[in-house]
Formats: sequence, C-alpha cells, structure tokens
Amino acid sequence: MSSSPATGETFLVIGGCGFLGHNLASALIGRGESKVHIVDVRPPPQHLLLDKATYHTGDITELNSIKDVIFKVKPDAIFHTASPVAVASLSQQIMEKVNVEGTRNVVEAAKATNVRKLIFTSSASVVFTGEDLVYGDERLPFPENIFDVYSQTKATAETIVLEANTPDSDKGVVPKTGLRTVAIRPAGIFGPNDRQAIPGFFNTLASGKSKYQIGNNTNLFDWTYVDNVSHAHLLASDRLETNGYDVRLLASFHLPRVLGEEERPERGVPTSERRPDVSGAKDYARSLPSTLSSTTREETLDVRPVVRNKYDQFFHFVHPDVPSPNSPLPEVPLTSEYIPVAGEAFFVTNGQPMPFWDFARALWSQVSPSFVASGGKPWVISKDIGLTLGGLSETFGWLTGKEVTLTKFKVAFSCATRYYNIEKARRVLGYEPRVGMQEAIKRSADWWMSTPDGQAFKAQEAGKKVAVAQ
Repeated sequence: MSSSPATGETFLVIGGCGFLGHNLASALIGRGESKVHIVDVRPPPQHLLLDKATYHTGDITELNSIKDVIFKVKPDAIFHTASPVAVASLSQQIMEKVNVEGTRNVVEAAKATNVRKLIFTSSASVVFTGEDLVYGDERLPFPENIFDVYSQTKATAETIVLEANTPDSDKGVVPKTGLRTVAIRPAGIFGPNDRQAIPGFFNTLASGKSKYQIGNNTNLFDWTYVDNVSHAHLLASDRLETNGYDVRLLASFHLPRVLGEEERPERGVPTSERRPDVSGAKDYARSLPSTLSSTTREETLDVRPVVRNKYDQFFHFVHPDVPSPNSPLPEVPLTSEYIPVAGEAFFVTNGQPMPFWDFARALWSQVSPSFVASGGKPWVISKDIGLTLGGLSETFGWLTGKEVTLTKFKVAFSCATRYYNIEKARRVLGYEPRVGMQEAIKRSADWWMSTPDGQAFKAQEAGKKVAVAQ
C-alpha cells in the first residue's frame, strides 16, 4: 500500500476504528511497523480487528482521557483521523465538540507528553463555498462562508493544529524538540469499508433512483481512493522533521518521478505544454508563448511551467520579485530555501477529476448488468428544480422528524465543479496516487458486493434476469 519503508517509530492512530483510521493503521502494519497503537471511543467490529495493532479506549472530547492514552503509549507520531461522519443530521454542537474541542485536546495532550509529530486529517472542503472551484491550491484562504458545518469545524481544527507547530529557527534549522504538525486535505475519500460515499451511491442504484440525474454533469469533481490518502499521511509523517523541498528544484524539473523514470504527461502541471487537456477544464496557459526554441523543443523537457500562471502556487519561489498575474492572493517575497512540510496543509486527491455522475455510473456499471443493458441514459433534473425539491424534502423531514435523502446540500454538492491542484503534495511530500480511479472503482464495487447490502442487491439483479427470461 505504501512505498515508504518502516521507520521503527511508535505510532498512535486516533480514530483508528473508523474508515480512514483503520486503513491507515493497516498501511503502517503493511510496511513493517511493529508499534502501531489505535485509540477510539469504541472497539472495532470483529472483521476489522488488526492482529498486530494494540487497541486503547479513549475519547478526544475528554482531555484527561486522551492524555492518559498518549502518556501510556508515548508515541513518536500521532495520526489524528477522528471525526463525525459529514452528514446534515448531525448538529453543529456535535461537530464543534469533536472536531474543534477534540482537536484542541489532542494538541494539548500531545504537547504535554512531548510527542514529536502530529499529522491531522483535514478536508479539501475547508475552502469550498458551494460555488465552482477549479484547480484550487493551498493559497486559497478559508472563505467567510464555508459550505457546511462539518467543513467549517474542520477549518477551525486545522488552524489549531498548524498554529501548534514548532517553527524552524531563524536560520532554517529544524528544532530537535517540540511538536511538528501538518494537515492533509483529502477530497472525497472512498473505498472498501466506506460508510458514506460508496454505500450512498449503491443505495441510489438499489432503490431504482439511478435513472435520475440532477444537473448537466459537466462539473468535474475530485475523488480520492482511501489507500492513496493513507499513503499521503505516511509520507507526511516521514518528512515532517526534514527541511522540506529545495526551491532550487522548482526551476530545474517538473515533478519527482516516484513511479519510474519514464515521462508521464498526465502528471504535468497545468502550464505544461505536453499536459493533455482535461475535458471541461479550460487551461488558460495554452495561450502562453513557449519558452523552448524550435531546435530544442522536441528534445528538452518542457520548461514553460517556470513562466507560471495563477494555477502555479510556486511562482514566487522561482521569481520572487515578479508579480504573479491573476493570482488569488498577493505573492510574498522568497524567504526560505525550502518549502516546508511542518506547519503546512496539503491537498490530496487521485489527480483524476471526472464529471460527478460519471463516477456514480462507473460504480453502478461494475455491479449491475441491468443498468448497463439500459444504457444508463438518465432523466435530467436541472439544478434549480433539484434545489426546490431538496428544500421541500427538508421541510417534510422537519415536519415529520424523518431522515430524508434529498437535501439542498446534496444537490449543490453534486452540481458543483470541485477539483484541486496537488502539485504541492507531489513536490514536497513526494506523493503520487498509487491506485488509479479505474482500479479504485473496481475494488470499491467488489467490496460493496461482498456486504449484506451487496448480496441483497445481487439477488435483486438475479430476479430481474428471471423476469426477463419469463
């Protein structure tokens, strides 16, 4: 699962019985770590029990509870993955208690027990307002109106974590003591043992609602397979006490070739001349003049990214005195020889944005012959009508006290363009998605079909075949 070797450190995964936490603990064990500890408010189900992990019961909303566990384990590194599931039915009070107060307790307990490293699972949605977001990168500030309470509390928690980081000395020397922190911002985590995205899409299929589509499906959307998210967390931990990425490399080559020496055009940064266009995503750098002479254009690695545009957050490291046109934030002078890991946030995705409903249909096509046979052509409902229906549904739920599946939140979410630039994670962490979307979708569908709901759906599909035969 991870390409990084074992370090021999002691690790504590907070929320290690949850979807991501369990996967992350498995990744640590899988790379040979022998001192992996898991703390959660409840034990895992028997089928998710990891033989080589040590389990502890603890509650991050109680300072003494989590402090006792950390003091007992004495971890070198803490992965903080604990968070309520992002559903509208959870109150703001619960989100605040777990995401904000819980994170504050984790930071305080880590400092009190001299933990060296804290890797926090944030969310790509901390910069999302519900409006289209195209190639968002880490320069984007937290907006005044974040899309939902979950994302809002995640943004607050991320701030708490990053402000707790022990800074380098004035000369750029990494401190030998103190807490080093980093935040990973995954977008749309999915995969086996998923409690939300995958079951939600397949429940839509099983209930016969796959024939409906809200919006025109031209909105590109980022998803991230859970193994890739865990991989990014491990890389962040491994690099947290280093200087980071040497900025002199920014002008000398594109991206670290961690998967081989061959050139990978699909990994090109947005201003690369050789990067294929992404369907539906206008690349404004196409009109920039080439920096290569005609005699070297075929033999030399494309260097136009050094010209930079608003999509490249590293412009000021290469050209500290030149304003960056169309940048969402004023550029700052070059103040360091390295782009650090500690005290930083990193967007992490699969690097393969796709139209929102294409992701759902790819999942459905894996498990439903009847869906494939139908051609999958949907009945399109406009976003405006969808929002109206979502509002009526929410009113019905409020009046009856029943949980509703269609909400204005879900409509806005499924109709928005939302994908990110992961070049910072690629350069600084050495991150590259290890499982592509095609394989990730297949693995996720295979897992769901092995669950009780999946088995029931399999019987349902078999009944359709019998009916057709008769």
